[in-house]
Amino acid sequence: MAHGYRTPLVALLTAILLTLPVTAQPIASTPVMQGADAGKQPDDVNSTFHLFGRTAGTPCWGHFNNTDGDTSNTGYGEESKTSGQLDIDWTCRMDPTLDRNFALEEDQTIRIHVVIELEGEWENGQGNCQNGDCENLNISLMRGGVVAVTQEFPGLSEGENTIDWDIPVPVDLVPWNKSEDSPAIRFTWVGAAQSAILFGAIGGSDVMFRLYHTHPCHSDTTPPAEANCNSDTEKPASYNGIMTMPVLPAEAAAEVLGDDTVEEETPGFTALVGLTGLMAAAWGRGRREEPSDDAGEATDEC
Repeated sequence: MAHGYRTPLVALLTAILLTLPVTAQPIASTPVMQGADAGKQPDDVNSTFHLFGRTAGTPCWGHFNNTDGDTSNTGYGEESKTSGQLDIDWTCRMDPTLDRNFALEEDQTIRIHVVIELEGEWENGQGNCQNGDCENLNISLMRGGVVAVTQEFPGLSEGENTIDWDIPVPVDLVPWNKSEDSPAIRFTWVGAAQSAILFGAIGGSDVMFRLYHTHPCHSDTTPPAEANCNSDTEKPASYNGIMTMPVLPAEAAAEVLGDDTVEEETPGFTALVGLTGLMAAAWGRGRREEPSDDAGEATDEC
């Protein structure tokens, strides 16, 4: 049988194939997170920024994962004073910081949902807030150290206040740069302790600011015993402090940002497929064109 004529072609194609880079590359430049930081970066699946912090109020922080072993076991942070004024300026920064660029979908909505408990006085012209030195609650969305947008919340009451703030996404809030735009939420408020004279004695109440974090005790399904909750910390899931962001998938973000974040799945893959096809065609053509010894014998016998 005459098989020898195909050998140079097959050898040549095989040699070419062996020179092609065939190491698989990721489809997008989203790094695989390892260890404690896994899942803490934003993407179109993990798009909720959860707030965490210490019992004393600061530091507080956030990331795109709903658990954190360092957060307060009470489920909130607070500051209080028995007299005078309390000046709150807390910035809950992303920790760990961004390790990738990402983009939001324009004309969609960022929503900040928090539960804040207040005690004391803070409306100017009331009680110990006569000189314009008290301040309503202000919440700011931060990009790194820069305020992106701020909203004042007047008319809050003593006790718990549920706040839902919707922020439209204009074009300038679409891109977020990993080197300088790690998201954060800032809370500012100035209140004063209340004072009163009752039966000739000076009394009153403390001034307090409390921010509820994301916590397993704030759950509609987790039994308190499993989360070591108690009557002070066992709250519904609506007490979790969060910010939801309309994060675009990596491929769509690459188009918006103009980043080269989408790579060919396998460099040289198209050439590999083409050459493999040539080899198959050459082999098939050889089998079709080569006369069969068995077929010839059968013909002679007939």
